[in-house]
Amino acid sequence: MIDVNVDPSTTLGGNDQAVSAILLGWGNESVTPRFRNATVPHVSFEIREGNGRGFWEIWIDGKNQTSPIPNPKPDGWMDTTPYQFHNVFRQRDGTYSMRVVGIPQQEETILRFYVEHMDRPVAEHRVKNAVQAIAPIAIASLGGQQDVTNTATFAIESKAISPDMANASPKPWEIVLQALDYKRPELADVAAAMKAGKTSKAKSLFLQHMRKRKLPAGPKLDTFEMHPNYRKVADSVVNNQYGRIGWFDDFASEWTDASGIKRSFMLPDKTVDWVHDNGHLNRHFHWVALAYADNESNNDRYAKRFAFEVNDWVTREPFFWPRSPEIGGLNVIDGTVFRPGFMNTSNIGRRCEMVWWHCYEHFRDSPAFDDDAHFAMLLGFLRQSRLIMNPTSFAVHDDGGAHISIALLQNALMLPEFKESKRWKEVALQQLDEVLKVQFQPDGSHVSLSTGYNWASIKVLRNFIELMERTGSSVPERFTQALERSYRHPMLLSRSDRGQIDLNDGGWGKIADHMQQAVKLFPDRRDFEWFASEGESGKPPKENSVYFPNAGHFALRTGWSSDSRYLFMDAGPVGASHGKEDKLNIYVAIGEHQLISSGGRGAYSGGPFAAYTGSTRGYNTVLVDDGVQARIPLRQEIMTDDESVRTFASTKEYDVATGAFIHGWHSENGHTKGRHERTIVMVKGDRPSATSYFVVFDTLQFDDDKTHDAKALFHLRRNHAGIIDKATKVVHGWDSAASVRILPARPDEVEVEVIRGQTEPHIQGWHVVGTAKAPMNTPTFHWKAKGTNTQAWVIVPAGADQKWSVDSVSSKMIDAELHVSVKTADGSIARIMRSGLTATSPSGK
Repeated sequence: MIDVNVDPSTTLGGNDQAVSAILLGWGNESVTPRFRNATVPHVSFEIREGNGRGFWEIWIDGKNQTSPIPNPKPDGWMDTTPYQFHNVFRQRDGTYSMRVVGIPQQEETILRFYVEHMDRPVAEHRVKNAVQAIAPIAIASLGGQQDVTNTATFAIESKAISPDMANASPKPWEIVLQALDYKRPELADVAAAMKAGKTSKAKSLFLQHMRKRKLPAGPKLDTFEMHPNYRKVADSVVNNQYGRIGWFDDFASEWTDASGIKRSFMLPDKTVDWVHDNGHLNRHFHWVALAYADNESNNDRYAKRFAFEVNDWVTREPFFWPRSPEIGGLNVIDGTVFRPGFMNTSNIGRRCEMVWWHCYEHFRDSPAFDDDAHFAMLLGFLRQSRLIMNPTSFAVHDDGGAHISIALLQNALMLPEFKESKRWKEVALQQLDEVLKVQFQPDGSHVSLSTGYNWASIKVLRNFIELMERTGSSVPERFTQALERSYRHPMLLSRSDRGQIDLNDGGWGKIADHMQQAVKLFPDRRDFEWFASEGESGKPPKENSVYFPNAGHFALRTGWSSDSRYLFMDAGPVGASHGKEDKLNIYVAIGEHQLISSGGRGAYSGGPFAAYTGSTRGYNTVLVDDGVQARIPLRQEIMTDDESVRTFASTKEYDVATGAFIHGWHSENGHTKGRHERTIVMVKGDRPSATSYFVVFDTLQFDDDKTHDAKALFHLRRNHAGIIDKATKVVHGWDSAASVRILPARPDEVEVEVIRGQTEPHIQGWHVVGTAKAPMNTPTFHWKAKGTNTQAWVIVPAGADQKWSVDSVSSKMIDAELHVSVKTADGSIARIMRSGLTATSPSGK
């Protein structure tokens, strides 16, 4: 065994071009100091630091063994650049610990490599040589073209150990006791016992302290937003039965994965199959159900089950599932390590932010939560914190980046007994500041631009404020201000029935539960109260139509009553992590009734119908040359469109919103370069909830002089649809609750069909929810476009007993301007003009 303490570069700030290495040789040939000499059998264990981070590498016979990328890449391989590199660490002052353990076999040697934390190896390799003597040589080499000198310091100790020692793994209690800060006064008796070599006494004293301590104050169990079926969950889990989606509702001892393979939740050795349900099960929400049930019970079976699962999970992780059918055939990992080519599920944030501390605070003084489980859980906190200290775990734009940051902060504040907790707090606060700047935009929108994943990050802000107040720390005002703005954005995007719209893996549900939390923090906001109470108290927002410049979101509405008319347009960036190819998509509703919706949302397991719901084909925008919006292969996670094209104006008579998509369309035949600009005019009339309608202008501008095929899609959320007149090509969608009509302004230039349940040549006209699907009426207008071409559509909503507010539509081209004339039910005429790529307002009556 070789132990090394090394400072790779004594230069202030380090030097990431400076490689400090331990060269190991064997056999009769000695290793020369020449760096990475491939002619002589050798191993190079390298480390370097600089620019705030560092990394280690292992080279064997001149070949890098640290992050080998296979060629060809196997199915399910995922490139994680620039995230989730297992060999990266945060730079700090002082030396780093490294260890190599060699275990001779008959014709080979097992080499185990350790960095910083000696409780388990970071890598293991086998070399086809029997080691006669490992002779370490310390060497520092300078890469790049820098004309500087580097100095590295080494302290090396080499000693022989027995095979049993080489193969031994430390117990959880050993790792935890080694990580403690024995300078803390509350650990004085533990420190004395350790110094005297009385480890059993030290273990007992430490757990007595952890079971009985009053501070820091942990979260109370009743602050966890518990699902009402928690008792059923707890009883089922005790009986080895689990559910699969979110909060478990259907319980079984077996389940069938997305590839059709039947699996048992309990393995033959009586342990839990954490591997194959690598998502929901490993978030451990059912542990809180056990805690709730235990709180109401005189029986210790819930505490015993909790102790069993904690010990089982911590002592067996990490869990790998190559090519998980549940997540689109990707390689999935959960636990406290990264592995190249695997996707980390980001569950650490959910566990250490929301679940584990509620459970630990409840069970820590329970006799059934035995010493082994107690030390295992503390080890779990320790190892999860160490993983998320790896800077490549932090995706600042992603909701997972927010979750792991608050998780790290909570572990730091709740575990001051660990030496590393001070550094955890420092890094967590730094990351949360970055999250605040990057994820929470000035207009209140979240960078995911989702009406689903935004709530996860809003919850992070809420949890941050609760954590800081609970532990006696002051909350910076910038966080409370950002939180208030973050509630305002989804509130003002909502339909008049206070229901969400579906953006980027969001949903259409109500948001009262979220706003009930908001009103606790901001009791003076009467609009928050109105949403929280489902309209029973408070006041509706004073804003009707709104524009969010960072998000590029427009919501045009006549009010907040049950018969109010509503249109949403998305003219903004893609959205981080969960973006779809749906730019300039619109939704239309009247009261609680969706009129123009979307193709739905497919399952994460993938497949053609999931691809459909993520592509332009599932939304209400424009396709060109049978191609979708050119995010593939040109897609970026966050892409800001030209802000200068977005405009918004609101008056008593009308609202106008304009946005553009500038990247063209991509199909099997290549990339059609061009621009789509969409302007929405809401003409309100005398009684907006009965007389308003929407005029949609679509202007296409191409970079070539070819004639292109264009299609405008409208996904109807009504049971019936039909073309009511072949000459005017008006489409009517209806059922007993509400109706909508789409009137083309230039019917002589367009053709229309209602697509429903199409599978060839492309999936079109479906509504998808997870893996379920049903045909959906999708009126599709076709036309030929060349150069700069403008079409327009008038969308007219109607309630169950309302008359149509629009009688007919006509248009003229006058000096390259499209003049749309709308004849309303009372016989008056409104004229709306579109000039080139500039919108103009309604004029006259």
